[in-house]
Amino acid sequence: MREPRGVAALLTLLCAAGAVACGGGRVPARAAAPVDVARAPAPVQLLAARSPAAAPSPAPAAAPARAADEEHWYFESLSADGRRALLRQLDPESRATFHIRVVDVDSGRTLEETALPELAKIPASTIGGKPTELAELEWMLASPAFGRDIIRGSHLAGSFPFGACGRLAAAHGGSAISFDAGDWLYVADDTGRVRRRLVEEAAYDPRFTPDGKHLFFRRATGTVDVLAKYELFVVPSDLSAPPRAIPGSSGMRDRFVAHPDGQTAFAVASQPRGPAGPRVRGDDARRTADTCVVSLTLRPPFVTKKLACLDGAEQLVESVISPKGKWAALSTKKSAGLTEGERRVEWRLRVVSLTTGKVVRDEPEPPGVAVRAISDAGLLVQSGARGVVVTDVPAKTSRELDRPIDLGYRGFFRNDADLVYVRGGAVAVLDVSKDATE
Repeated sequence: MREPRGVAALLTLLCAAGAVACGGGRVPARAAAPVDVARAPAPVQLLAARSPAAAPSPAPAAAPARAADEEHWYFESLSADGRRALLRQLDPESRATFHIRVVDVDSGRTLEETALPELAKIPASTIGGKPTELAELEWMLASPAFGRDIIRGSHLAGSFPFGACGRLAAAHGGSAISFDAGDWLYVADDTGRVRRRLVEEAAYDPRFTPDGKHLFFRRATGTVDVLAKYELFVVPSDLSAPPRAIPGSSGMRDRFVAHPDGQTAFAVASQPRGPAGPRVRGDDARRTADTCVVSLTLRPPFVTKKLACLDGAEQLVESVISPKGKWAALSTKKSAGLTEGERRVEWRLRVVSLTTGKVVRDEPEPPGVAVRAISDAGLLVQSGARGVVVTDVPAKTSRELDRPIDLGYRGFFRNDADLVYVRGGAVAVLDVSKDATE
């Protein structure tokens, strides 16, 4: 995620400086273990821009490939049927890398792959720069090469939940494309022609509804304090009506989870308490906010509903939601005063049942692990420097896995026990109900 410069300093616990997702990922406040860089599969031919029915053709020559043991990949999304994974290559040395790959989960075979060099050239920040920046940016967006890039990206991302790959999103079937160019959100048609900037304000995280008829995005409104200043907006994909704010969506943030039935999505939001709200004393005096898990219907009128909330002025660090919205795990922190002249921070882990709205697990979060995923059966997975810890929330038991694997930043459950995670440039499956990997 890219935020305006005035807001960026307030969001350092949420943002990854543009290096984690497709231009928009987040990282936990505490460093996790290094990403697994096991050897990736042999390179495959890249896809050039084409219509869905056309045969693949070679893409323009790319920069020399990095050694397999130097590659780092981010797990963008898992298909609704759990059979395909969408990955994006990370290159900390070159912000101009935008390389995405679709992998078959069961075989680990690369199904499709493409590089998007023109999209990668778009600056990560555009607000607050020189007066001519908008004209220069829109000149870049009007180039045929850029149009070919976003069409290639839409072919790969469009069949995944919300059609999203970070800064890029595509309606299922490719009828519309949306993307972030720095802090501004644009919409393009199925030919790659950029139609216009969607709103004047900073806006991020484009996502299409499963039917492709509407586009969600987060827009800066300034109507509420600090992290909750962004609200969710929706607009018809054909731009036949202006964007409108969705009531009850202030403070919504990534990771959105789409229910497999395509009717409902789930997200976490940090929302203020009432019109004025109490203040928190200390250096960080601001309106007290509750962290809530919210559901959102994916058809008009797009109704939101609070499913469970954490009462307190704690800052959300990381969260995961189960695939069908039955459980959520949230990691928070708050200042707990001074200890021997140094400010003490308390970290807590809470697991909530979204069926009952109750907190069923509340405990200090141990150092060295971060939440990665939770299944609909209530199996919570944490990983980091301590290894992999699996907690059966209903059974109230925890155990450490005896295999030295690294789950990276995130994983996705494809059923109640099988966790899919990145391994090198491919994926692997971990059955968390037993100490084994397949």
